[in-house]
Amino acid sequence: MDKDQPLLTPAAENRSAGLNQNAPGLSFRPVLNRRRKTPHRLPRPFKALLFSALLLVLSTAGCTQPSELSPPPAPSLGWKLQDPGLQASLGGISFPDPENGWISGNRGVILHTKNHGEAWELQQSGTQNLLVSLFFIDAARGWAVGDKGLILHTEDGGKNWIRQESGQKRNLLSVFFINPQHGWITGEKGVLLSTEDGGQRWAPSKEEFRATLNSIFFANSKQGWISGDEGFMIHTEDGGTGWVRQETGTKKDILRLFFTHPEIGWAAGANGTILHTTDGGKKWSLQNSGVETFLMGIFFIDDQTGWAAGANGTIIHTKDGGGTWKQQPSGTLQFLINIRFINPQVGWIVGTNGTLLHSDTGGEVPTAAQPAPSAPATSGETGHVGK
Repeated sequence: MDKDQPLLTPAAENRSAGLNQNAPGLSFRPVLNRRRKTPHRLPRPFKALLFSALLLVLSTAGCTQPSELSPPPAPSLGWKLQDPGLQASLGGISFPDPENGWISGNRGVILHTKNHGEAWELQQSGTQNLLVSLFFIDAARGWAVGDKGLILHTEDGGKNWIRQESGQKRNLLSVFFINPQHGWITGEKGVLLSTEDGGQRWAPSKEEFRATLNSIFFANSKQGWISGDEGFMIHTEDGGTGWVRQETGTKKDILRLFFTHPEIGWAAGANGTILHTTDGGKKWSLQNSGVETFLMGIFFIDDQTGWAAGANGTIIHTKDGGGTWKQQPSGTLQFLINIRFINPQVGWIVGTNGTLLHSDTGGEVPTAAQPAPSAPATSGETGHVGK
């Protein structure tokens, strides 16, 4: 949370909305259920990007108020701020290859780079709706999803974005494709959509889920996972035809998933939660993240090397598969939402208020006598999961 971010004023007790915030260019709606005595869940409807509402939620998880925060840390040599040219909150990020990347966010923002992130250009999405998540299967074909059931699709690298009919009014939170034809979208209150024709038709799941489904990830064409609120996790071994519940051992909201192999994966969530599995989710074990803030982004470049990021500019890094996590200075107090690396050194993190962090040292501060090492680029949206 930025020290210049305005404090929130609680709404009247007889109103159903927990908070209201009139930040420029952003639209906010009721986010907390007054029936809950303590808000343990991320606010609705735009979990990743409603950073103003998160001020209240995070305060219950040990986050100090802006007036109590110490001055921002000095800019880090490990992570450097890039200027995307706008102040909209950013949450979706996809790199189908090392040269081409896309970022999505509030007010219909879609940014594109074709030169390893050296420069970012705004694309015309044709909407002012929040775009929470996007996924490119290659440098031409991609999908973006968000507010009020919105699905956008491009077949020319984002020069033109066309709406696809979702049949939903609920907010969509995560999109994932295993090939140009087969994809899935998750959303609020159990929304789960799938397509077998590149999105010409999206069909709702025959199974009913009550939890909000925050994230979806497939390790291959058959094995996938979906995470949700209050420790919810389901798994498929037949490409989504059937889903089976997995026990996570937590009631914390699980906000993001990442797998390097069908057996090896991680999940990040509320209160610094990081879960790890080495058997495809038959057993999930808690790792010590060393932080208590919400973690929204997680990414691994291999079975040992990974990063997680979240509230208050938090970035943590592991070199041993999550056995130990150490913090990396981010140089910001913004809410960091998503992460992508194209090789062990080069990566990006996006967040609120137009925050775009870049590193070419794996987030580590290089010594003056030792320049940052180079590494071969890795292609593919996840870095190593074949499509």
